[in-house]
This record gives sequence, C-alpha cells and structure tokens, in this order.
Amino acid sequence: MTLIYLDGLNGINYHRLMTPFLRMKEEHGINIHFFENLNELKDWDLSIVDNLIVSRRCSVSNHKEFKKFLNKHDIKLILDNDDFWELPEDNPAKKFYDKVEAKNIVNSVKIADEIWTTTDYLANRMRMVGATCEIRVIPNTVYEKEKQWRVVDKDPNPERKVRFGFVGANGHSNDIRTMGMDFEGREFYCMNLMDYPQITKAKYLMNPLEIHQYGELYKFFDVSIAPLKNTKFNRCKSELKVLEAGYTKTAIIASNMGPYKNTIQHGKTGILCNSPAEWREAVDKMTLTMAQDLAENLYEYCRKNYDINELNKERLKGLSR
Repeated sequence: MTLIYLDGLNGINYHRLMTPFLRMKEEHGINIHFFENLNELKDWDLSIVDNLIVSRRCSVSNHKEFKKFLNKHDIKLILDNDDFWELPEDNPAKKFYDKVEAKNIVNSVKIADEIWTTTDYLANRMRMVGATCEIRVIPNTVYEKEKQWRVVDKDPNPERKVRFGFVGANGHSNDIRTMGMDFEGREFYCMNLMDYPQITKAKYLMNPLEIHQYGELYKFFDVSIAPLKNTKFNRCKSELKVLEAGYTKTAIIASNMGPYKNTIQHGKTGILCNSPAEWREAVDKMTLTMAQDLAENLYEYCRKNYDINELNKERLKGLSR
C-alpha cells in the first residue's frame, strides 16, 4: 500500500502525484490511497503501508520525531518536490513561505528516504540544504488523453493574424516585464490576474479555470509566451509550460534560461529570447505558418520524450522495497 498526502488540489499535486498515480493504478494495478491530513495516519493499519509520498513538505511540528515514527513502522518516506522554497518578492505567498513553508520544506528534504524532483538543478539545491538520500529526476508532463489536452483545431483561416497568449498564475509581473514590450494592436490573450492586462495591453482577457480544465485556454491562441526573469527561483522551475504548449499544438516563445533552454531547440520546436530586442523580433517575425510548423515539431517532441507512462516507470522503481 502506498499512501499519498495531498494538501489540496493545486497544480503541483495534480501534475506530480494525482495524474501519474491514477495512471499507474490503471496500468499496473498498484494499491494507492490519497489523503489530505497527516493526522489520518493514526487511523491506519500501518503494517500494510509500504510507502508514504508527500508533496513538497511534511507539515508536522517535529520532523525528526515524525521520521522515527515512520521508521518504527518500516514506512519509506518519498518527498516529491518541484518547487523552490525561496520565493521572489512579488510572489503573494512569499511572507507565508518565509515564515512557515520554507522551514517545512527544508526539514522534509533532510528526513526523506527518497526524493523525486523535476530537474538536476533543483536536485542540487536540495543537496545543498542537507538531502543525503537518492534523488530521482522525473520531469513534469501531462496526460495527453485527458480532455483538456486533447488537440483542438485552431482557426484554420490562413488570412487571419497570429494570436499570442499568456497562461500563468499569480506572481509573474516581473517575468512579463523582462520582455520590455507590450502587445498593443496585436491579437493577445492574457490571464486576467494582477496587473498582467495593464503590462501587456492585452486585447482579450482570460479568467482562470479549474486545474482539470485550464489547458483548454490554449485553444484561443497560436503562440504561447513564457517569459522568465533570470533568478534562482525561476532556474528551479520545470519545463511544464513547454509541455502544455506542445500537447495543445501551440508554438512557444520563451526566455533562454533555466527549464526552457534545455528543452526547446531554438528555431525548430520554439523560439528562445535573451533580450527585449530579441523578444520584439520574435513576435514581429512570427507568421501563422511559422507558428504551425513550430507547434507541430514541439508536439512530436513532447510525445516522444515526455510520455507519462514512460516517466512512471521511474516512479515504480522508487516504490520498490
């Protein structure tokens, strides 16, 4: 039996644990149970539990004592973490992380028997704060057959303008500003969050959707923009935005850093930008035909390299005792 602790249905839990494990249950028949409160452990017959998987951190008062408790019952603690614990100043959750979550994450890293994460860079950050266990790098992905990622035909009219879009949660204002440009006069779809519409001068606004639906937003545009400021926090991010674009056959223009430069082949599966001048050039030169070619190439790349069933093989290894 594998117990999986989910602290709510957010993006990290959905992509890193819920979707992959439901696939493994369907494909391999593994015995799993999702739960939302670590206090529930006292109600379980722990003699039948082999693994406890937690997302990002164990929210306990004493991590060392919690580890002793798990050892007593011969339960393997697997920490799944795809997020850096030092947030940028403009992130709405920074104060809470600085006061509570950062300590919980670091202490959880120190007591884990095994860690699953998205990139070598983030794995090294965890080693720097005390991780001594095995760390498996398991990239993020999406389940292609899920309704929100099923490819839909975008407007086939060859005479229309290229449509650009930005799908991102709160806390990306400074990332968007790194482009040094706006989209006034262009077909641009933007999340109606924070000051994004004002910064980008977006023509169309998109409201957030539930985690199992937000992929449908990609049907509105041809090119996804993924700007990132070059910070330690952003260098710890995954390539998920590339995969979201790829599986919806959307082209991508991204900052040439961190998770994107190692995934995108410039000029073939996307466009990478180093400066405001390059951002403006990439947007100005984008044609509908170019966008469609980039999108098709990216789609094939994602299907070849990020199939969820293939990535789950590494998770299955981690569950073995």
